[in-house]
Amino acid sequence: MEKIWRAHWPAGIDEAGIRLPTDPLPVVLKRQARRVPRKPALIFYGREVTFAELAEASDRFAGWLRARGIRPGDRVAIFLENCPQFAIAYYGALRAGAVNVCLNPMHKAIELRHEFEDSGARVLVTSDQGWEVVKPIRAETPLEAVAVTAYRDFVPAAPTLPVPPSFLEPAADRAGVEDFATLLAKSAPLAAAEPRALDDTALLQYTSGTTGVPKGAEITHGNIVANCELQRLFIAVSETDVPLGVLPWFHITGMECQMNMMAYTGATLVALGRFDLATCLEAIQRYRCTLTTLIATINVAIVNWPKTRDYDLSSLRACFSGGAPVPAEIARRWEALTGYQLIEGYGLSETTAPTHVNPPHRPKYGTVGVPLPLTDAKIVSLEDGVTELKTGESGEIVVRGPMVMKGYWRRPEATAEAIRDGWLHTGDIGRVDEEGYFRIEERKKDMIKASGFSVFPAEVEAIMYRHLAIAEVGVVGVPDPYRGEDVMGFVVLKPDARGTVTEGDLVEWCRAEMSVYKAPRTIRFVDALPKTASGKILKRALREQARAATPAT
Repeated sequence: MEKIWRAHWPAGIDEAGIRLPTDPLPVVLKRQARRVPRKPALIFYGREVTFAELAEASDRFAGWLRARGIRPGDRVAIFLENCPQFAIAYYGALRAGAVNVCLNPMHKAIELRHEFEDSGARVLVTSDQGWEVVKPIRAETPLEAVAVTAYRDFVPAAPTLPVPPSFLEPAADRAGVEDFATLLAKSAPLAAAEPRALDDTALLQYTSGTTGVPKGAEITHGNIVANCELQRLFIAVSETDVPLGVLPWFHITGMECQMNMMAYTGATLVALGRFDLATCLEAIQRYRCTLTTLIATINVAIVNWPKTRDYDLSSLRACFSGGAPVPAEIARRWEALTGYQLIEGYGLSETTAPTHVNPPHRPKYGTVGVPLPLTDAKIVSLEDGVTELKTGESGEIVVRGPMVMKGYWRRPEATAEAIRDGWLHTGDIGRVDEEGYFRIEERKKDMIKASGFSVFPAEVEAIMYRHLAIAEVGVVGVPDPYRGEDVMGFVVLKPDARGTVTEGDLVEWCRAEMSVYKAPRTIRFVDALPKTASGKILKRALREQARAATPAT
């Protein structure tokens, strides 16, 4: 379709004149360190890490990797919450020519085992808490070296913001691993960055599918810097901005829209290890933050908290939101509270975060905005996946642009299915209006969005089937006004387990075996699951049962 959305781009954007970066992000970071060496790159509970310090520490980590035999293309896993050590390892690995594998710090051993094996990661950087999760399975992984850090190493003696208690815990037993602080102090800096082409892989970002087996989206150096540049142009980010970084950096949105944008623009990022409502608002007030990206659940928490008005949030000029649609009522309450409109966007792990953003000067509630410059999108038929539909008609959203991954790691069939004739098929159903604004209606697949995280029923079911009492299980999402969706499991028990295992028992088991956002919050025992004539579970029927069993809010 004609790019009718161009009429609503921010003033001054000349698509024909855009020149995408030709240097990978580690080179850009090094440039920032020479240009503004004493400027804080990160502020972590009051601890300031300058651009020069960040670049120097990254060089030393790269030197350590080289000494350990890591070569271009080797994979380095990072299993951390937001902290300066995450950024140091991330940019150091890229500087050494390695490929980052950023793992969810909420993952349990069963979830990590696949990602270690599939990626072939040779090195891991993690926290003391993370090491306790990995230690029992290390022998089953390709890991050759593990570096462990304590979050408290970068927490100042007198923090300016409340620090998560777990970040202050003393170091645990580190037998068989290396101390991150020691290796940074003793390793010689890598003299020169390993040359990498823009189409070389920089990141394996794991995302699941209908098979329940997480796949690594291959994100290139070019994908990363291209999306940084397009965001910079579209939302007018500059080095004078002070973004708040509270979304998790292992996730593509927090990684690209907050951490990487810090390195790309030279802006100071106020980094929080994890979300806490009062700490988040206090950080904005204390450091006069100008920008942030949140998810719908955080937006809901902020507008619903009676004490929000006690904080001075007047420094914020824009708040972007993604992960799940923001209810219109919440968006209106946000505007009444802050004086400016909430700006929704849309993207995937496969697109290095956003492909669409609402124009900051003209956001439209209920939509995810318009495609970024140099990006194309259209709605195609669900029947053939090719025929472009008319304005207002619902179909699958397909996109193409410089931020789209080059494929799935070692999965050519999945890549061919996802990228056809240059178009990435998102699996999301939506429509576009007469002004070129896109709206997400539902997901083609059965993916659940819980608190902004992607939950894939097949993966949850695969883990639940490990429980000896479960004969059959079907997992679906049910609407939740706070989390977007909740995970619900329908379980058929084995005959000998009936009367001995309760629904509550299974809920607790799930919380122990998988990330908390994946674990079903509710489980219903049923005598049988609804199925098609061929034996396939009818997820639509389960969703209807789930909604009927969930009290209206």
